[in-house]
Amino acid sequence: MANKEAKCEAIVDAVGHLNGIHDPESDAYQLKSPLKLRSFARVGKHEVDTEGRRIFPSMLSGYKASCFDVSLKLSGNSRAGLKPDIDTLASLLRVYGITELLAHKKCVNFLRKSLKNPDISADTKLSYFLQSDTVQLMDKG
Repeated sequence: MANKEAKCEAIVDAVGHLNGIHDPESDAYQLKSPLKLRSFARVGKHEVDTEGRRIFPSMLSGYKASCFDVSLKLSGNSRAGLKPDIDTLASLLRVYGITELLAHKKCVNFLRKSLKNPDISADTKLSYFLQSDTVQLMDKG
C-alpha cells in the first residue's frame, strides 16, 4: 500500500517519464529535472536555462526538488492555488504544462500501475495523494 510520499514520488515519476527524464537528449534529462521546474527565486540564485527552468547539479537534487514541489502543490500551499479537496490530478498536470488529453491518459496509466490502483483517473482529487492507504486486518478470532 502506498503512503503519501510514495504517491508524490509516483507523480514525479509519471511526469518525468512523460518528459523523457531517461532520454539523454530530452530537456528534462539535460536539466536534471523530471518536472522541468521553473525558478522563481531572485535572479542569480539558481542556474537556469533560456526558458527560466532550473538546471540542477545532479539528478538526485532535481528529483528531491520535484518531490518537494509536488508535495507543496498537493497540500494547497503553493502559488499555483490548487486546493486538495477541489482540484484534480488533471489540474496538477496542467500546472506542469501537461494539457493534452493523451498526455493525461499516459500519466494516469503510469500512476494506476505504479500505485496498483485502477481507480485513479484524471478526475481523482488531489486529496487522495495526501492520504496513506491502509490495510484492514480481519480478526480471525
